[in-house]
Amino acid sequence: MSESLLQTGYFINKSQQENGRTGSGYWEPHTSSIDFCETNYLHTTTIVEPHNVWSSLLGLTLVGILGIYYGNPTRETRFGLIYFILAMIGIGSACLHASLHWAFQSSDELPMIYLIVGGVYAVLEVDSPMGEPRYPSVAKYLVMLSCVNTAIYYRFQHLYIIFIATFSAMLVLIMYHHIQIAWRLYTENRDDDDDEMRKRSKRSRRSSSHYKNNAISLRFYIWHYIAFLFVALPIWCLDQFHCGLLLPLYNNLPLMAKGMTLHVVWHILSGIATHFFVQFLVACRANTLGMACGTRCVLGIFPVVVVMPRDDGDLKRE
Repeated sequence: MSESLLQTGYFINKSQQENGRTGSGYWEPHTSSIDFCETNYLHTTTIVEPHNVWSSLLGLTLVGILGIYYGNPTRETRFGLIYFILAMIGIGSACLHASLHWAFQSSDELPMIYLIVGGVYAVLEVDSPMGEPRYPSVAKYLVMLSCVNTAIYYRFQHLYIIFIATFSAMLVLIMYHHIQIAWRLYTENRDDDDDEMRKRSKRSRRSSSHYKNNAISLRFYIWHYIAFLFVALPIWCLDQFHCGLLLPLYNNLPLMAKGMTLHVVWHILSGIATHFFVQFLVACRANTLGMACGTRCVLGIFPVVVVMPRDDGDLKRE
Protein backbone atom coordinates (compact mmCIF):
# COMPACT_ATOMS: atom_id res chain seq x y z
CA MET A 1 0.00 0.00 0.00
CA SER A 2 1.37 3.44 -0.88
CA GLU A 3 2.69 5.75 1.80
CA SER A 4 0.29 8.51 0.77
CA LEU A 5 -2.69 6.26 1.35
CA LEU A 6 -1.38 5.13 4.69
CA GLN A 7 -1.15 8.75 5.75
CA THR A 8 -4.78 9.48 4.93
CA GLY A 9 -6.05 6.73 7.20
CA TYR A 10 -9.11 6.30 4.98
CA PHE A 11 -8.15 3.28 2.87
CA ILE A 12 -6.52 1.01 5.42
CA ASN A 13 -8.05 -1.50 7.79
CA LYS A 14 -8.13 -0.02 11.27
CA SER A 15 -8.95 -3.39 12.77
CA GLN A 16 -5.41 -4.46 11.92
CA GLN A 17 -4.00 -1.52 13.84
CA GLU A 18 -6.25 -1.87 16.86
CA ASN A 19 -6.02 -5.64 17.20
CA GLY A 20 -2.33 -5.82 16.37
CA ARG A 21 -2.72 -8.68 13.91
CA THR A 22 0.50 -9.49 12.02
CA GLY A 23 1.00 -12.29 9.54
CA SER A 24 -1.54 -14.72 11.02
CA GLY A 25 -3.73 -15.27 7.95
CA TYR A 26 -3.34 -17.44 4.87
CA TRP A 27 -3.18 -14.53 2.41
CA GLU A 28 -0.76 -12.36 4.38
CA PRO A 29 1.08 -10.25 3.52
CA HIS A 30 -1.79 -8.63 1.63
CA THR A 31 -0.95 -6.98 -1.69
CA SER A 32 -4.12 -4.99 -2.44
CA SER A 33 -4.01 -1.20 -2.14
CA ILE A 34 -7.22 -1.20 -0.11
CA ASP A 35 -8.30 -2.93 3.06
CA PHE A 36 -11.79 -2.68 4.49
CA CYS A 37 -13.28 -2.22 7.92
CA GLU A 38 -14.27 -5.84 8.55
CA THR A 39 -11.77 -7.37 10.96
CA ASN A 40 -9.49 -9.69 9.01
CA TYR A 41 -9.59 -13.45 9.65
CA LEU A 42 -12.11 -13.05 12.46
CA HIS A 43 -13.92 -16.32 11.71
CA THR A 44 -11.30 -18.27 9.78
CA THR A 45 -7.62 -18.01 8.87
CA THR A 46 -8.30 -18.72 5.18
CA ILE A 47 -10.89 -16.03 4.30
CA VAL A 48 -9.96 -12.44 5.12
CA GLU A 49 -13.44 -10.87 5.20
CA PRO A 50 -16.17 -13.54 5.04
CA HIS A 51 -19.14 -11.19 5.40
CA ASN A 52 -17.96 -9.08 2.50
CA VAL A 53 -17.53 -12.27 0.47
CA TRP A 54 -21.09 -13.59 0.79
CA SER A 55 -22.63 -10.14 0.41
CA SER A 56 -20.72 -9.61 -2.86
CA LEU A 57 -22.14 -12.82 -4.27
CA LEU A 58 -25.66 -12.09 -3.00
CA GLY A 59 -25.89 -8.38 -3.81
CA LEU A 60 -23.95 -8.28 -7.07
CA THR A 61 -23.58 -11.70 -8.70
CA LEU A 62 -27.08 -12.95 -7.90
CA VAL A 63 -28.65 -9.68 -9.03
CA GLY A 64 -26.64 -9.88 -12.26
CA ILE A 65 -27.79 -13.45 -12.93
CA LEU A 66 -31.43 -12.60 -12.22
CA GLY A 67 -31.09 -9.60 -14.51
CA ILE A 68 -29.73 -11.74 -17.35
CA TYR A 69 -32.65 -14.15 -17.11
CA TYR A 70 -35.52 -11.82 -16.22
CA GLY A 71 -34.41 -8.20 -16.69
CA ASN A 72 -33.92 -7.92 -20.45
CA PRO A 73 -37.34 -8.18 -22.12
CA THR A 74 -36.19 -6.24 -25.21
CA ARG A 75 -33.48 -8.90 -25.72
CA GLU A 76 -30.78 -6.33 -26.46
CA THR A 77 -27.10 -7.09 -26.01
CA ARG A 78 -26.44 -3.87 -24.10
CA PHE A 79 -28.56 -4.92 -21.12
CA GLY A 80 -27.37 -8.52 -21.07
CA LEU A 81 -23.79 -7.28 -21.12
CA ILE A 82 -24.35 -4.86 -18.24
CA TYR A 83 -25.89 -7.61 -16.11
CA PHE A 84 -23.07 -10.01 -17.04
CA ILE A 85 -20.46 -7.45 -15.96
CA LEU A 86 -22.39 -6.89 -12.71
CA ALA A 87 -22.25 -10.64 -12.01
CA MET A 88 -18.50 -10.64 -12.72
CA ILE A 89 -18.01 -7.70 -10.36
CA GLY A 90 -19.60 -9.75 -7.60
CA ILE A 91 -17.24 -12.66 -8.23
CA GLY A 92 -14.22 -10.34 -8.40
CA SER A 93 -15.34 -8.53 -5.25
CA ALA A 94 -15.78 -11.82 -3.39
CA CYS A 95 -12.27 -12.90 -4.40
CA LEU A 96 -10.83 -9.54 -3.34
CA HIS A 97 -12.48 -9.65 0.07
CA ALA A 98 -11.46 -13.27 0.52
CA SER A 99 -7.79 -12.59 -0.18
CA LEU A 100 -6.94 -8.86 -0.36
CA HIS A 101 -4.67 -9.79 -3.25
CA TRP A 102 -3.81 -7.25 -5.96
CA ALA A 103 -4.86 -9.56 -8.82
CA PHE A 104 -8.33 -10.04 -7.38
CA GLN A 105 -8.54 -6.33 -6.66
CA SER A 106 -8.24 -5.70 -10.40
CA SER A 107 -10.91 -8.34 -11.09
CA ASP A 108 -13.24 -6.29 -8.89
CA GLU A 109 -12.38 -2.72 -9.88
CA LEU A 110 -11.77 -3.00 -13.64
CA PRO A 111 -15.22 -4.53 -14.30
CA MET A 112 -16.69 -1.62 -12.33
CA ILE A 113 -15.15 0.75 -14.87
CA TYR A 114 -16.41 -1.42 -17.74
CA LEU A 115 -19.88 -1.38 -16.17
CA ILE A 116 -19.85 2.41 -16.20
CA VAL A 117 -18.69 2.41 -19.84
CA GLY A 118 -21.60 0.11 -20.70
CA GLY A 119 -23.95 2.44 -18.87
CA VAL A 120 -22.67 5.41 -20.90
CA TYR A 121 -23.47 3.56 -24.12
CA ALA A 122 -26.93 2.62 -22.87
CA VAL A 123 -27.93 6.19 -21.98
CA LEU A 124 -26.51 7.65 -25.20
CA GLU A 125 -28.34 5.13 -27.39
CA VAL A 126 -31.57 4.96 -25.41
CA ASP A 127 -33.63 6.50 -28.23
CA SER A 128 -32.02 4.78 -31.21
CA PRO A 129 -34.16 2.48 -33.41
CA MET A 130 -33.40 -1.24 -33.30
CA GLY A 131 -30.24 -1.91 -35.31
CA GLU A 132 -29.70 1.79 -36.11
CA PRO A 133 -27.34 3.38 -33.58
CA ARG A 134 -27.81 7.08 -33.01
CA TYR A 135 -24.05 7.44 -32.68
CA PRO A 136 -22.52 4.74 -34.92
CA SER A 137 -18.96 5.34 -33.72
CA VAL A 138 -19.67 5.60 -30.00
CA ALA A 139 -19.16 1.86 -29.33
CA LYS A 140 -15.70 1.98 -30.90
CA TYR A 141 -14.73 5.06 -28.90
CA LEU A 142 -15.99 3.51 -25.66
CA VAL A 143 -13.92 0.38 -26.29
CA MET A 144 -10.90 2.62 -26.80
CA LEU A 145 -11.79 4.48 -23.59
CA SER A 146 -11.95 1.17 -21.75
CA CYS A 147 -8.47 0.29 -22.99
CA VAL A 148 -7.12 3.67 -21.88
CA ASN A 149 -8.80 3.29 -18.49
CA THR A 150 -7.30 -0.18 -18.13
CA ALA A 151 -3.81 1.17 -18.81
CA ILE A 152 -4.32 4.03 -16.35
CA TYR A 153 -5.67 1.61 -13.77
CA TYR A 154 -2.65 -0.72 -13.88
CA ARG A 155 -0.25 2.22 -13.90
CA PHE A 156 -1.75 3.63 -10.70
CA GLN A 157 -3.28 0.53 -9.11
CA HIS A 158 -1.31 1.13 -5.94
CA LEU A 159 -3.21 4.41 -5.53
CA TYR A 160 -6.80 3.52 -4.67
CA ILE A 161 -7.80 7.17 -4.87
CA ILE A 162 -7.05 7.16 -8.63
CA PHE A 163 -9.60 4.39 -9.15
CA ILE A 164 -12.15 6.26 -7.03
CA ALA A 165 -11.59 9.46 -9.03
CA THR A 166 -11.87 7.71 -12.41
CA PHE A 167 -14.98 5.77 -11.43
CA SER A 168 -16.66 8.83 -9.90
CA ALA A 169 -16.00 11.06 -12.93
CA MET A 170 -17.61 8.54 -15.30
CA LEU A 171 -20.48 8.02 -12.88
CA VAL A 172 -21.22 11.75 -12.91
CA LEU A 173 -21.38 11.62 -16.72
CA ILE A 174 -23.97 8.84 -16.59
CA MET A 175 -26.00 10.67 -13.94
CA TYR A 176 -26.08 13.80 -16.10
CA HIS A 177 -27.64 11.93 -19.03
CA HIS A 178 -29.79 9.86 -16.67
CA ILE A 179 -31.36 12.99 -15.23
CA GLN A 180 -31.89 14.48 -18.69
CA ILE A 181 -33.77 11.39 -19.86
CA ALA A 182 -35.91 11.28 -16.71
CA TRP A 183 -36.77 14.98 -16.99
CA ARG A 184 -37.91 14.46 -20.58
CA LEU A 185 -40.16 11.59 -19.53
CA TYR A 186 -41.57 13.61 -16.66
CA THR A 187 -42.40 16.59 -18.88
CA GLU A 188 -44.01 14.31 -21.49
CA ASN A 189 -46.31 12.79 -18.88
CA ARG A 190 -46.98 16.16 -17.28
CA ASP A 191 -48.07 17.56 -20.63
CA ASP A 192 -50.13 14.47 -21.29
CA ASP A 193 -51.99 15.12 -18.04
CA ASP A 194 -52.81 18.67 -19.01
CA ASP A 195 -56.52 19.16 -19.65
CA GLU A 196 -55.99 21.43 -22.61
CA MET A 197 -53.71 18.89 -24.27
CA ARG A 198 -56.41 16.25 -23.89
CA LYS A 199 -58.98 18.49 -25.52
CA ARG A 200 -56.75 19.30 -28.48
CA SER A 201 -55.67 15.76 -29.27
CA LYS A 202 -57.32 12.39 -29.03
CA ARG A 203 -55.09 9.99 -27.23
CA SER A 204 -54.47 6.75 -29.06
CA ARG A 205 -53.74 3.33 -27.54
CA ARG A 206 -50.10 3.83 -28.46
CA SER A 207 -49.86 7.20 -26.64
CA SER A 208 -51.51 5.66 -23.59
CA SER A 209 -48.89 2.90 -23.59
CA HIS A 210 -46.24 5.57 -23.99
CA TYR A 211 -47.57 7.33 -20.90
CA LYS A 212 -47.52 4.10 -18.86
CA ASN A 213 -44.03 3.19 -20.04
CA ASN A 214 -42.81 6.61 -18.95
CA ALA A 215 -44.44 6.13 -15.55
CA ILE A 216 -42.70 2.76 -15.11
CA SER A 217 -39.37 4.29 -16.14
CA LEU A 218 -39.75 7.13 -13.65
CA ARG A 219 -40.65 4.69 -10.88
CA PHE A 220 -37.38 2.81 -11.39
CA TYR A 221 -35.56 6.14 -11.67
CA ILE A 222 -36.78 7.17 -8.21
CA TRP A 223 -36.00 3.75 -6.73
CA HIS A 224 -32.50 3.94 -8.19
CA TYR A 225 -31.69 7.25 -6.54
CA ILE A 226 -33.21 6.24 -3.22
CA ALA A 227 -31.20 3.00 -3.17
CA PHE A 228 -27.89 4.42 -4.40
CA LEU A 229 -27.59 8.13 -3.73
CA PHE A 230 -29.57 8.38 -0.50
CA VAL A 231 -28.79 5.03 1.16
CA ALA A 232 -25.92 3.02 -0.36
CA LEU A 233 -23.45 5.85 -0.96
CA PRO A 234 -23.84 7.45 2.50
CA ILE A 235 -23.44 3.99 4.06
CA TRP A 236 -20.21 3.43 2.09
CA CYS A 237 -18.84 6.77 3.28
CA LEU A 238 -19.87 6.12 6.88
CA ASP A 239 -18.26 2.69 6.92
CA GLN A 240 -15.11 3.83 5.13
CA PHE A 241 -14.38 7.06 6.99
CA HIS A 242 -15.65 6.16 10.47
CA CYS A 243 -14.36 2.61 10.78
CA GLY A 244 -12.57 3.30 14.04
CA LEU A 245 -15.80 4.42 15.65
CA LEU A 246 -17.94 1.58 14.28
CA LEU A 247 -15.48 -1.29 14.62
CA PRO A 248 -16.22 -2.09 18.31
CA LEU A 249 -19.92 -2.31 17.42
CA TYR A 250 -19.22 -4.62 14.49
CA ASN A 251 -17.06 -6.93 16.56
CA ASN A 252 -19.65 -7.21 19.32
CA LEU A 253 -22.44 -8.46 17.08
CA PRO A 254 -23.78 -11.89 18.15
CA LEU A 255 -22.77 -15.29 16.77
CA MET A 256 -21.97 -15.49 13.06
CA ALA A 257 -22.91 -11.84 12.54
CA LYS A 258 -19.81 -10.89 14.51
CA GLY A 259 -17.60 -8.56 12.48
CA MET A 260 -20.27 -7.81 9.85
CA THR A 261 -19.95 -4.20 8.66
CA LEU A 262 -22.09 -1.72 6.75
CA HIS A 263 -20.09 -2.65 3.66
CA VAL A 264 -22.44 -5.64 3.41
CA VAL A 265 -25.35 -3.22 2.93
CA TRP A 266 -23.31 -1.33 0.32
CA HIS A 267 -22.83 -4.49 -1.73
CA ILE A 268 -26.51 -5.39 -1.68
CA LEU A 269 -27.90 -1.91 -2.32
CA SER A 270 -25.39 -1.00 -5.02
CA GLY A 271 -26.35 -4.15 -6.93
CA ILE A 272 -30.06 -3.42 -6.54
CA ALA A 273 -29.53 0.22 -7.55
CA THR A 274 -27.72 -0.91 -10.71
CA HIS A 275 -30.66 -3.17 -11.50
CA PHE A 276 -33.09 -0.26 -11.06
CA PHE A 277 -30.93 1.85 -13.39
CA VAL A 278 -31.05 -0.84 -16.08
CA GLN A 279 -34.80 -1.33 -15.71
CA PHE A 280 -35.29 2.41 -16.12
CA LEU A 281 -33.50 2.18 -19.46
CA VAL A 282 -35.33 -1.00 -20.44
CA ALA A 283 -38.70 0.75 -20.09
CA CYS A 284 -37.33 3.70 -22.07
CA ARG A 285 -36.19 1.36 -24.83
CA ALA A 286 -39.63 -0.26 -24.90
CA ASN A 287 -41.07 3.15 -25.74
CA THR A 288 -38.59 3.62 -28.55
CA LEU A 289 -39.32 0.16 -29.94
CA GLY A 290 -43.09 0.58 -29.72
CA MET A 291 -43.62 -1.96 -26.96
CA ALA A 292 -46.11 -1.76 -24.09
CA CYS A 293 -44.66 -2.43 -20.64
CA GLY A 294 -45.76 -3.83 -17.36
CA THR A 295 -43.92 -4.92 -14.23
CA ARG A 296 -43.77 -8.08 -12.17
CA CYS A 297 -41.78 -9.31 -9.20
CA VAL A 298 -39.50 -12.30 -9.67
CA LEU A 299 -39.37 -14.48 -6.55
CA GLY A 300 -41.77 -11.99 -5.01
CA ILE A 301 -39.06 -9.39 -4.30
CA PHE A 302 -37.22 -8.62 -7.55
CA PRO A 303 -39.14 -6.11 -9.72
CA VAL A 304 -38.54 -6.27 -13.46
CA VAL A 305 -40.03 -4.74 -16.59
CA VAL A 306 -41.99 -7.10 -18.82
CA VAL A 307 -43.23 -6.59 -22.37
CA MET A 308 -46.99 -7.00 -22.56
CA PRO A 309 -48.95 -8.27 -25.55
CA ARG A 310 -49.80 -5.39 -27.83
CA ASP A 311 -53.53 -5.88 -27.33
CA ASP A 312 -53.08 -5.62 -23.55
CA GLY A 313 -51.14 -2.37 -23.66
CA ASP A 314 -53.79 -0.44 -21.75
CA LEU A 315 -54.59 -3.12 -19.21
CA LYS A 316 -53.59 -2.65 -15.62
CA ARG A 317 -49.95 -3.59 -14.96
CA GLU A 318 -49.10 -6.41 -12.61
